[in-house]
Amino acid sequence: MLTPAQAQDGPVPPADIPDGAAPAEPLSLAPLLPDQTDPAALLKSDKSDPAPRATEGRPQPGLTLEAKLIADGPSIPKGVVWRVFGKQPGADGKLPLVRESSGGTVSLPLKAGDYIVHAAYGRAGAMKEISVGGGEEHDTLVLNAGGLKLDALVGKDQAPLPNLVKFDIFTDEPGNGEERSAIVPGLRDDEIVRLNAGTYHIVSRYGDANAIARADVRVEAGKLTEMRMFHQAARITLKLVSESGGEALANTSWTVMTPAGETVFDSAGAFPDVVLAIGDYTAIAKHDNQIHERNFKVEPGLNREIEVLSK
Repeated sequence: MLTPAQAQDGPVPPADIPDGAAPAEPLSLAPLLPDQTDPAALLKSDKSDPAPRATEGRPQPGLTLEAKLIADGPSIPKGVVWRVFGKQPGADGKLPLVRESSGGTVSLPLKAGDYIVHAAYGRAGAMKEISVGGGEEHDTLVLNAGGLKLDALVGKDQAPLPNLVKFDIFTDEPGNGEERSAIVPGLRDDEIVRLNAGTYHIVSRYGDANAIARADVRVEAGKLTEMRMFHQAARITLKLVSESGGEALANTSWTVMTPAGETVFDSAGAFPDVVLAIGDYTAIAKHDNQIHERNFKVEPGLNREIEVLSK
């Protein structure tokens, strides 16, 4: 649950509420019929049946819920996951889940009483204490949320290679010295994520080595925020050859190291490739129990092949 999301004062929702996760099996609100019904019985009329109770004609207590990104904005038409909890913890210490549904504006039959309602829209969420009396009632949850879309370039104007950039989104809360977990991991550049208004820390990874870019972004309620990240990196393909321009030698193990001795890449094969941040590196190839190496430089956006000559 995102701290910026808690725009409304109220109780803390149960810890087992997944952020924005759609229910696998929304609770059916339709009455169930018996497995077998005698059609003739539907045509019978029994004058001895007692008169209907006076309460049968009364409307069933219920609650209509709608969600908005901002207080004076339109209702969210779809994609909201609604969960209604009772206020009294059960034997397991958790608040019991009374109703669960998804959509935009929903109507839920509820007995008179007090409830905690939680609405999730993507990774945005809000909750509210609601009391239900007799008859139909209506309430609105304001999520105070917006959208975020990210993309990346290499250098200043070159698009990265497809499917190699992913984004992790973190809250801006201090981690108390511990490694924080991303609230949205592995976001792609063609996706829009819904978040509560607030400041977030973005980590963009180009490839699986050391090409990483970081930035902070402010998400505003009711708006789509777009941000572009810039990577200073390039894709390098390695090959061990007996002569310049020759065929790559198979069964080769590879290590790429920085001048400080840090290993940033390990692999095996004739043509391994890796995305590396700009800087100086040493490629070390091991083949037939012999070691071969070459120093090389990575420049932003310059994808190229690095040949290591066997001696």
